[in-house]
Amino acid sequence: MELAPAAAEIRAAGSTALRAIAGELNARGIRTRRGGQWHLSDVRNLLARWRKKIVY
Repeated sequence: MELAPAAAEIRAAGSTALRAIAGELNARGIRTRRGGQWHLSDVRNLLARWRKKIVY
């Protein structure tokens, strides 16, 4: 599963806390760009990049 749809699905299901999103991404087996597990800071940085991309 791709990252963007998975993250949107997780947030739509009610998980809005960064730690909860990271945990759900890990539970689904979705890895970071470098193949690691998701952490709170990874999710925070990802969402910030997406917001920046949408705004500009």
